[in-house]
Amino acid sequence: MMKRVVLGALLALPALASCRHKPRPSAADVSQAPRGPKLAPLAAESWLVDLDVDGFGKAALAVPVGATEPRPIVIALHGAADRPEWACGAWRGIVGPAPFVLCPRGVARADFAAPDVRYTFGTADATASELRAGLAALKRRFGAHVSSGSVVFAGFELGADRVAVIARQEPTFFARLALVFPAADTWPSSQAAEFGRVGGERVLFACGPAARAGAELKAVLTRRGGADARAVFLGASAPALDAARVALLTPEWSWLSAPTTRLTPPEDLIGNPVSARRPPPPKIP
Repeated sequence: MMKRVVLGALLALPALASCRHKPRPSAADVSQAPRGPKLAPLAAESWLVDLDVDGFGKAALAVPVGATEPRPIVIALHGAADRPEWACGAWRGIVGPAPFVLCPRGVARADFAAPDVRYTFGTADATASELRAGLAALKRRFGAHVSSGSVVFAGFELGADRVAVIARQEPTFFARLALVFPAADTWPSSQAAEFGRVGGERVLFACGPAARAGAELKAVLTRRGGADARAVFLGASAPALDAARVALLTPEWSWLSAPTTRLTPPEDLIGNPVSARRPPPPKIP
């Protein structure tokens, strides 16, 4: 289960776009590009706020307080017996102060009573509906401070499993993924082969010892499919997003959020070159 973590030092995050024939800009590029008039400094009652989401429980939202320009979005899904506030604390520590970090609440578990209420997620379709509603609520509340374009989509345990399924729906929108302690059957070889050819850009696999070989193979197959990928080992202790794991994941953020420069054509599972397909436009605003 995820534990509260102290906010760490922070970096910027990607907003992705465009075609497979040239490098696609990330939010790191955009943050360095000339901008129009600055916005008023973003104000909020705290770095972590509740966000009303139509039809669902309140999401937790880590806010880039003081931002004077549009900021990108990280969506973070917690595990099977967790809280969105814990997810936001962990991922704020990993990604830094620049992006919004949106953490959907999910479904309350009946076997955890107050004050120790915990949450899980329903089906992938139900989770996708909740995060879409959360994105709409985020943009309604913070308007021009929210960047348009793609997001980074991260998940822990059950959340990672939901990330992998939902990313199939909008690979150009969910173009960069972080799967932390996913199930063994998450990210099958068919998805690894397809992700880069339909607009996906990067996948980070983070795991313990039992899944290490599988994660490394998934990264190889994902790279063959045309998206960059890497596996990181998070140690042998029980799965958690505690301070130690946050410290191990934080250095990976510079890779996950860096501009895309790989121009290697995708390959099939045995290494033969294949044609990349033109990615469909994102359907999520």
